[in-house]
Amino acid sequence: MKGIYIAALITSAIALAVYGAVILKMKGPVDKRWLWLAFFIALPLQPLAFYLIRLPLNSLVVAMLGSKSLFYEWLTLFYAPLTEEPAKLVPLLLPFIWRDIRNENFVRYALAIGLGFGLGELWFVAHSVARVPQFDAAPFWQFTGFLNERFMVCLLHGVFVSVALRRLRNTFLIGVLGAMVLHFFGNFPIYLMQKNLFGLGTAVWSAIVSAWLAAYFLGGIALLTYFVYGKASLGRFIFGRSRCPECSAIYDSSFLAFNLGNKRYERCPGCKHWHLIGIQNKVTDEELATANSS
Repeated sequence: MKGIYIAALITSAIALAVYGAVILKMKGPVDKRWLWLAFFIALPLQPLAFYLIRLPLNSLVVAMLGSKSLFYEWLTLFYAPLTEEPAKLVPLLLPFIWRDIRNENFVRYALAIGLGFGLGELWFVAHSVARVPQFDAAPFWQFTGFLNERFMVCLLHGVFVSVALRRLRNTFLIGVLGAMVLHFFGNFPIYLMQKNLFGLGTAVWSAIVSAWLAAYFLGGIALLTYFVYGKASLGRFIFGRSRCPECSAIYDSSFLAFNLGNKRYERCPGCKHWHLIGIQNKVTDEELATANSS
């Protein structure tokens, strides 16, 4: 098996394990039958959008403007957001999926659809790379960049979908437009790298694009956190809530802490002291609701 396909298998397994666990553990009422049906429907949508919409659209634009036109070059920057963001909404054509999406669970649906779409795109890219002769004999460990990028993109597709679904029953077109804009700016540095803006060279631009993608990834997590919790608490989104073993205060876990395997050394905002926090100190939403009602 070619190295790129092994890398694609590893990336798919990691993405499914990490994001799948997040989707399953997220709170919010949802019919899991329709949630995972939306995921499976999204799997082939990226290749289908490419072959059925993007390629015919490109042929039409080339026939009208020519492939050397500067205006054509700029138009191609909008191909991905204009074709992919509507394609991700195909699961909504099923009435039972549309009805099941609510304010309480739209992020969960967005992540499921984005994961399916991202995995389909992952294998589309892997197939394209496999057809390049110089990569034919490359071992899988040489595709760590592919693994990192595709892992993050699987989440970012969910971020874009969430922007649209948040306005599903109120100015939905504005939400879709917002998803397209976010998608465009996520891809824009790649165009600048291809143009070698300022003559920085491939190595420098590759580092810039990698840093941009990482920042976009963290920004996407922050946006999802805001949608779920109402404020950007990155630590809470990833690590949940903790109960201080000293003062018993319940607080959102900080993103900045010392991670020690299955424990974290973190500071309680109540007593201002540092403690070693383990699983026994974690607080679920159900426990918090019970504590608030008592």
